[in-house]
Amino acid sequence: MSAEEAVRLHQAPHGAKRLSKHQLEVRFATGTRVFKDKPPYEPLDGVSWAYCGYSAVLKLHLIRKTDHDLFTGVLLDDRTGSLLPGGEAVLFSPDQHFYLAYEQPNGLDGEWLKLHKRNGVMLWKGYDFIPSPDGISAIVDSENMRDMRWDKQNRPQATLHLSGGKTMTVTLMRNDKGKMDWLPRVTVP
Repeated sequence: MSAEEAVRLHQAPHGAKRLSKHQLEVRFATGTRVFKDKPPYEPLDGVSWAYCGYSAVLKLHLIRKTDHDLFTGVLLDDRTGSLLPGGEAVLFSPDQHFYLAYEQPNGLDGEWLKLHKRNGVMLWKGYDFIPSPDGISAIVDSENMRDMRWDKQNRPQATLHLSGGKTMTVTLMRNDKGKMDWLPRVTVP
């Protein structure tokens, strides 16, 4: 348990604690969940859990999950005890009907973004960068999308940093073929 986790455990409204080095207990309104690490207990191998905090507004606990070489997380609903897909970080829309979850696969220069409904149903999955035509690398660099936020229509937006110091705003929405895409579309020069 890290010092940061020890502080965050105190944020849990019904209590959260380490039962042992490899077991995390989180209490919710009507019960308890135990998250057990799986061996081998090595970085990038096995499964490990860490308590990341609680949102009183959302009534959700964020619990980080490292699953071999994927850095992600889950959301524990404090009212029901149900688990929703999460990530290393989660960004909710202002009306709390949608959220973005960030996942980091080891070796990917960037992160996966997943757009979910509040009930956990995934609506879209893609990169936190605009991929080049090969579909793997970013057009400019691996950190070309920054300042992730929501527009007034509950759509994810970001500032795209292009070569030459230029920036533009892109919005995740349906393209002319009905697929979710970052628009306006950016092409390789």
